[in-house]
Amino acid sequence: LEKGKKLTLLYDENALTIRISESVLFKPGNAELITEAHPVLDEVVSVLKTLPYNIRIEGHTDNVPINTPSFPSNWDLSSARAIAILKYFINERGFAPARLSALGYGEYRPIDTNDTPSGRLKNRRVDIMVLTSGG
Repeated sequence: LEKGKKLTLLYDENALTIRISESVLFKPGNAELITEAHPVLDEVVSVLKTLPYNIRIEGHTDNVPINTPSFPSNWDLSSARAIAILKYFINERGFAPARLSALGYGEYRPIDTNDTPSGRLKNRRVDIMVLTSGG
């Protein structure tokens, strides 16, 4: 999956991060998983279920304001996306709920500039954190 540019793996002393672009998982401004996301998430889950660590799913957006009936803010959208993946892991793949958590950061933890389309694209993502120390 990493070679196919579907996701990126990042490591530090506390976690392994599986970073997935919004476009692989969701339509813009939406928190319903697209069908094409299922094989990617299924492969991720198949590996994660074999590990003894807790998993935190983090939703992120760019800083372009959203204000829809479903998502009055980027906080709402990022949280809903993290929860959608958490529910998929539990309901569709039988993942142990006690090992999962979800949270939304909205636009407040960017990894690139929000001043360019390519930067905003990078900021719209979900990070699946394998918490190797605590958490």
